[in-house]
Amino acid sequence: MTIHNRSFVHQTLRTIVAAFAVALLGGCASAPPPAPPPPAVQPTLTSKLIDLGFEKTDEGYVLNLPGPLLFDTGSDVLSENARVVIGKLANDLHSLEIKKLRLFGHTDNVGSAEFNRTLSTKRAESVAQAISQHGFSEENLERRGFGFDRPLAGNDTAEGRAKNRRVAVIVPFE
Repeated sequence: MTIHNRSFVHQTLRTIVAAFAVALLGGCASAPPPAPPPPAVQPTLTSKLIDLGFEKTDEGYVLNLPGPLLFDTGSDVLSENARVVIGKLANDLHSLEIKKLRLFGHTDNVGSAEFNRTLSTKRAESVAQAISQHGFSEENLERRGFGFDRPLAGNDTAEGRAKNRRVAVIVPFE
């Protein structure tokens, strides 16, 4: 065999070995796994609370339950309709695994400051008792009455006073 033939044989042999190695490795290689499906878009707690009517504030997520929906004028006794509304709200919040709430009672400025502070505290307590009947622990329900100290609107009109008579349900930031 001549030198020319030897180099041709070596070159051919290298090409065959390389092709064989590529074929062998290619046969062993597995295809990459398929890409996982995109994760289902889960609504966030914020969006779920907003769907329930809550607004994000500095104190947490707040839902103002209007006083006329809940109570007769000057009363802290919940109406039957109010109990149904509060029960549904409590069940919705419980299903979101919310454990703690703040319940802040508010009034308009008709009557003395002392009377309104007492009334607002009793109204917050009434709402707390109704919520506790739907799975919330009493110790996880903070209750406070602010009387007419935190108005949402002016107290110079009937509409403004109506907006101020409320119980705020607050889901605190944790």
